[in-house]
Amino acid sequence: MSKNKKGKFKLFEKIGFLKNKYFWIFILFFVTGVFLRSYNFAPWIHFELDQARDATLIDESLVGGPLNLPLLGPRAAGSFLRLGPASYYVDYIFSVPINNSIVGSALASLFFSILSMIAFYFLLRRYFSKNLSLAIGAIFSTSLFLVTYARFAWNPNLLPFFVILFFLALLGAVDDQKSQKQGYWLLLSALMFGILSQLHFLAMIIIFIVAVLFLAVKRPRIKMIYWALSVLIVLFLNLPLIINDIKSGGDNIKQLTATVGEKSDGKAKYDIVEKLIKNYSENTLSYWTIVSGSQTAELPRIATELKTRKIEVECKESCRNHLFSGALAAGFFTLGIILLFFETFKEKDLRKKDFLILNSILFVVSFGIFTLLAYDLSPRFYLIIIPLPFIFWGLILGKLSKLIKINNLVWAVAIIFVAFNLYFTGNFLNQLAKAKTEAIDIGNDKILRQKTRITLEQQQAITDYMESVYRRNNYAVLYYGQSEFHRAFAYLLDKKKIPRDGLSVSEGAKICQKTNYFIIIRTQSDKKSLEKYFAKFILIEEKKFGTLTVYHIMPKPITINCGAPDQSKFRTYQNEGGAVADRYTWKEVFGIK
Repeated sequence: MSKNKKGKFKLFEKIGFLKNKYFWIFILFFVTGVFLRSYNFAPWIHFELDQARDATLIDESLVGGPLNLPLLGPRAAGSFLRLGPASYYVDYIFSVPINNSIVGSALASLFFSILSMIAFYFLLRRYFSKNLSLAIGAIFSTSLFLVTYARFAWNPNLLPFFVILFFLALLGAVDDQKSQKQGYWLLLSALMFGILSQLHFLAMIIIFIVAVLFLAVKRPRIKMIYWALSVLIVLFLNLPLIINDIKSGGDNIKQLTATVGEKSDGKAKYDIVEKLIKNYSENTLSYWTIVSGSQTAELPRIATELKTRKIEVECKESCRNHLFSGALAAGFFTLGIILLFFETFKEKDLRKKDFLILNSILFVVSFGIFTLLAYDLSPRFYLIIIPLPFIFWGLILGKLSKLIKINNLVWAVAIIFVAFNLYFTGNFLNQLAKAKTEAIDIGNDKILRQKTRITLEQQQAITDYMESVYRRNNYAVLYYGQSEFHRAFAYLLDKKKIPRDGLSVSEGAKICQKTNYFIIIRTQSDKKSLEKYFAKFILIEEKKFGTLTVYHIMPKPITINCGAPDQSKFRTYQNEGGAVADRYTWKEVFGIK
């Protein structure tokens, strides 16, 4: 054979994967997932309270350099505890090339969401066949739940990738077939934990407990040097928090103790049985939404009293109308649990058994902790345990295909679930497209719990309108905006260098003549809330921007009690209200002015 022919043969071998149907199936759903996450990305960014808070902080570093980045991150919801700053550092890295903190921070969520599709496939291959892994991955890539959280900036949105890669690394660390690389896998798991523990308070608690229990069960034989290095990696990644606490006298660590106590108390008025029932119901509906995209499933409300052993079941009209889908969700969740534990005990292959043990521990730990928080569960909590709903689906379909020997049954069902998710995701994107021009009704939103859709392009159009009024007279802008987006408009006005503050009509409030006044509310809001404003103001212009309406108003002559507002007293939003721990920057640590 000639050298030329040998070279062609080797080239053919290298590109032989192009003839592999599984490769093209993966590419198809990967590209679909990327498209759903990135289509018309920047104009439709979800930009509200938390996003404006973070963008303000990132802007300071874009202007003053990376040493302006803080040593502490955002506050854990419902507490004064601050998380680590990892999300801020990631957002900064993505914002620098485009010099735009809003889009840059959102791109970070998009980027890691795309990577999570690849990482999840490799995690699935630890247990499932190539065919079933691709089917599950197809649902993962089109999941409305994951698409939604990929399209805007928020620290929990980064969780899926880091959680999935952490589990992959943890499985590698106990894999005897890779004994020479177990130490390196352990180091990777430490790196992932050091990051994900800074993204969400519950993630830190749940994943830490899962890792400790899993490693205690498996007891991998890894050299002590790797264990020591793993601890050092976690400590190094948390060095900003440690330094900040040293400088602040331990303020943040004190808040950690208080937060653990508050979270564990939950809703004291509910007994453990009520919490278990509530948690089971919440998990059932959330798991179903994650894999199907459907947000209409409902279950009866069950209330119990331990003392009287009284049980009350309530299912109103809405519940009755959606009880069938609720029953499907309950069947899916319950069967998934049964199969997870059954297969864990039954499995003989050590590598597959490790996968099942890890996920069984993840379910038990998360379900236990979620039970304590049953009446305070938020959809974002499920980002922490994102593999589980899809693994349940895989276990059910894997068992079903063995019992019902029908060719391509797995793909037939997978295509149904993909179709559902594509339908609901398409509806979601259509709502975003219409938000700037129509007062749309979005129905039940169990993913973001929004009352309506609000997009960045819509907010920028409103800000442009306010700017046009400001340019006529150069009077400061005072406005009222509903809580979820008030700070977002403050940020956008600040970017245009327009002096602004909130509008107050409380007793003794200053109502000045030389001021531009606006009210911004959801178009579908109850207008009765505006009565207190129109008691003191006259409407100049009402302008609709789809799901938001802007009222340009002016004070009634009798209510005017000042000439112009004192701009030195305008709120800056540089710090979160009520924060306890001082948050230092690297510039302050190094003594740079």
